[in-house]
Amino acid sequence: MKTRIDYAQRRIASSFEAQRACLGRKFAMLFSAVLALTLTAGAQSDALRAIYERSATIPTNVEGIFAYPVPPEGFDPLTASDEELAAYGIPFRPDKAEDPAYYRQWTRLAKLMANPHARWYGELKPRKAHGSLARVTPAAASFGGTAFGATSLKGPNWSGVVNTVPGTKWSSKTSFSFVVGEFNVPWPQQAFSPSGGNICDGDTDIAALWVGLDGMTVTGLNLGNQSDIAQTGVDIEASCSAQIAVAWVEWYPANPVTLFQVYPGDDISVMVEDINATSAIFQVWDHTIQQSASYKIFAPSGFQLAGNEAEYIVERPLGDSNTPTGYYPLANYVWSFWDFSRSKTFGGTYYYPGSTNPGTFDISMTDDSGTQVISVPNIDKGLQNLFVSDENCAYLGGCAP
Repeated sequence: MKTRIDYAQRRIASSFEAQRACLGRKFAMLFSAVLALTLTAGAQSDALRAIYERSATIPTNVEGIFAYPVPPEGFDPLTASDEELAAYGIPFRPDKAEDPAYYRQWTRLAKLMANPHARWYGELKPRKAHGSLARVTPAAASFGGTAFGATSLKGPNWSGVVNTVPGTKWSSKTSFSFVVGEFNVPWPQQAFSPSGGNICDGDTDIAALWVGLDGMTVTGLNLGNQSDIAQTGVDIEASCSAQIAVAWVEWYPANPVTLFQVYPGDDISVMVEDINATSAIFQVWDHTIQQSASYKIFAPSGFQLAGNEAEYIVERPLGDSNTPTGYYPLANYVWSFWDFSRSKTFGGTYYYPGSTNPGTFDISMTDDSGTQVISVPNIDKGLQNLFVSDENCAYLGGCAP
């Protein structure tokens, strides 16, 4: 892995030097623009988003995806200005007094993202699987395995929790400004065999763990035009003879790309921050192997966020030619525990997986027949925690396609 990273860093070294050479001039111009604005909270937020928008100037090998410059040696994100954080693609600094728990989490994220030796700039490779929109329906009270007060839904591809806010179009005042979550990478395997060990279904079983914005349509509820998803996470894959886990970013329906390899047990943080309806920051941290990546991605042509949904999801993605539905079999991930998970609106309101307001939805995943639950979410001891587990045929015996 180190060889690949060294090669990629050498390949774009000249680009970094060019970025560093002009960063001072660009930053001065941007900072002047900030000072020229009325220093209200809203104006400052708009100005910072403008810096995030302009600072991702390093092209990648994929159209529409741009990396942020690497910070210099010795850069300290805790003492840096908000404008400097934006220039290097480090997440917005939360208010320490308003949310001390998230500020503590942010310091971990910011320090790793600020480490120039931990920032990943490798080749973006096509992701074998891809995300899909969730078209879900209300579930009977006894259908899923949920143990909290959110509204229960069911569908064939997502399992987890979705926070929603009123409104059906993106707004710089009321839409979600970010969603973040942290989880350990489960060990991917195929379903257990009743006679012991694991079955071999001859396919690749996948579970995608991610956070994102938008993409869910609920029968009988107007949530606006949910035609795209800004999302980032980890795929865990299991075949009869191999297991693999990789980080990825995707603005569905554009082509998804994989980043670096991760490993079972790794502590992962993922985050999406929208700059506006058609561009967003996608960030991944692997705290265990000390790798991070930060990209600005443009929405696919003709698409834009509604900005009213924030998700914490385990998914079985699309792209399998071996099944009639196109969904991959769900990998037997056994369980996944999420912590430090939350979303926030531009207006400053926080939402969590454990929120119990009517605008929070929990989703149970079904098999292809729609009759058997194969993955369910539960809240475990706190608003920002989420426990998701697979069951029935995904856990034991294997599901028929």
